[in-house]
Amino acid sequence: MQYDGMQESYLVVVYGPSQIGKTSLILKLIGIRDDGDCFQKVSQTLRTKEITRGNSSTSTAILYARSDTEQYALAVEDEPGKVSEKLFFGNEKELEAKLIEVRSRVVKNRESARSVLHIDIPRQFFTAKTAAENLYVIDLPGVGSKTEGEAAHVQKLMRRYLPVAQVCLVVCTANTIQSLEVQDGLEPYWRDKPGQYIVAATKAFSLGTVKDYFKKPRQEREKSFYDFVMEKYRTETREYLGRTSKVEVFPVELADSFQKLWESLEEEDRKEMTETRDRILQELRQSIRQREGQRFQTALQRLQEELKTAEKSRLAENGGQLDKKQKEIDAENDIIKRNEKYIDNETTGDKQTDREERLRKIKGLQAAKDMLTGCADWFEIRYKPALNEKIDALIERENLFRTSGGSRYLVDRVSALRQNDSDRRVFAAILDYLREKVSGKDSYLDQYVKILKGAGLPVSYNKDALWQKLEQDINEDFYQAYYPKQSLFHREKVWLEDVRKLNGEIVEKVAKALLEYETKWLGELEEVLRNEERLEWQGQQLLAGKRKKADAAKARKSTLEAQKAVLEKAREYIIEEIRQDRENLEDYRRIAKEAYTEQYAGIVRRIRQTPDTAEKTKLVLLLGLLEEDYKTTMGGCQGEISA
Repeated sequence: MQYDGMQESYLVVVYGPSQIGKTSLILKLIGIRDDGDCFQKVSQTLRTKEITRGNSSTSTAILYARSDTEQYALAVEDEPGKVSEKLFFGNEKELEAKLIEVRSRVVKNRESARSVLHIDIPRQFFTAKTAAENLYVIDLPGVGSKTEGEAAHVQKLMRRYLPVAQVCLVVCTANTIQSLEVQDGLEPYWRDKPGQYIVAATKAFSLGTVKDYFKKPRQEREKSFYDFVMEKYRTETREYLGRTSKVEVFPVELADSFQKLWESLEEEDRKEMTETRDRILQELRQSIRQREGQRFQTALQRLQEELKTAEKSRLAENGGQLDKKQKEIDAENDIIKRNEKYIDNETTGDKQTDREERLRKIKGLQAAKDMLTGCADWFEIRYKPALNEKIDALIERENLFRTSGGSRYLVDRVSALRQNDSDRRVFAAILDYLREKVSGKDSYLDQYVKILKGAGLPVSYNKDALWQKLEQDINEDFYQAYYPKQSLFHREKVWLEDVRKLNGEIVEKVAKALLEYETKWLGELEEVLRNEERLEWQGQQLLAGKRKKADAAKARKSTLEAQKAVLEKAREYIIEEIRQDRENLEDYRRIAKEAYTEQYAGIVRRIRQTPDTAEKTKLVLLLGLLEEDYKTTMGGCQGEISA
């Protein structure tokens, strides 16, 4: 029912990506003319020259209207019903500069989601027929904008205006209808809500399709171009939107793409193509006006339910997820703390001192092993020639040799009284020399022991006992070789080259005895070294394991913290949605209250002015219906209204 001065209007929200002709479609819907380049002039002015391909030409929500003057005008509605004073612009450049300024504020995230720009377009650009059809179209920035600030702004605008719009006009190009189901911002299952959504497909006529149709002579065409286009879309779009979807699809061809196709045709075919476009646009307008139902009441109920869900369910779920994530982070922190404490204890203080001492010990043991290995061999290599030189010098000095046939041999002392004469000095010198090397001061064994004690290995030995045993063995094995008996008064000749050989064999015997000590002590050293190396390896492995566990826990913690940050961001988003919904709900309730108060007062006024009893009865019944409708809309909390 309509009351004095009230006219029915239709709010349409236009949704879709940039650069597909949304603004052009809106201008055609509200009635901008084609003739005299009107459409081109208005379109270029509203887009502004700073808009580049891929970005939205609409910087914030814009409500287009027909001006009562020949000038552009701009007003800002920061709050519903609170519109600033209009600014009038003497030319298009002044308006363009203002629109660029507004766009800059959006990019810097300083424009409120509650703001709507009201742009009045000079009346000379409108056709007479569509100017009074009361379509109020909100042009939103293109979804999927490259600018983060603008993208966030779009989402806020969508959330505010979609619930209360008469219809949402989803705009896409004809070849992207199949991808609509993955568009951001549209509610789930929107394709099953034909009362709330309409699809407008721009760039709908391909050049090939148009030429294929119009190349046939007119009398041979089975159907009109309008029927041809609509039938094609009815069959093909069902495949994209689903056969059960009843959402209407209107193919529209506008602006440059329309002009290009239009210019390729003959005059009569141009007329049919233009008529088809205009007819489809008119049917689109009629479809919008036919939308009925309690959209405002539904919006309030939906917001109330979303608030309950957000506060009781979404926030609680998010809080639970955050708590769980924090517990997981705390668990990883505990693992990191325990392992790093162990590492710190093992690499500082007394433990570190012990470890360094062990490393020094290992190093000393290894050095001792290297020095001790082969010592007996070196004794033989070193002292064989030294002993021979000493004995040669003794024989030479004491004239203890004779010559026979050019070869030298030791002298033969036959007198028993002279057994201790100088020729016996050879064997005695050998024993004296070796005694000094084996058991004398700083003997070869002492060098062994010094190496081992330097490595911290305790050594027990008796070098005198060793030499006594060696001296006895040498006497038994070699004395007769030096003084072989032939008769009581004579012996065999002992040639000088045989002496050198015997000296070598004696040194080898000593080296063999020393090798037994070397082998024994190397075995003991090896055992200690292996044990120390095993302890160090175990310690290093344990430290490496602790470091690995700490590093793995840090990696998991980093992942968990990133997940927590996402949850915290989601929480901020939920809280912001709740805040916006509360503000929107209060706005809608205020608007409802104002409208209810105005209508209530109007009915009461007519009751008082009407003398007819039947008319009064109808108005009283209407007043009751109004009250019930208001209670339902407000959820039973309409507040006090004075009659």
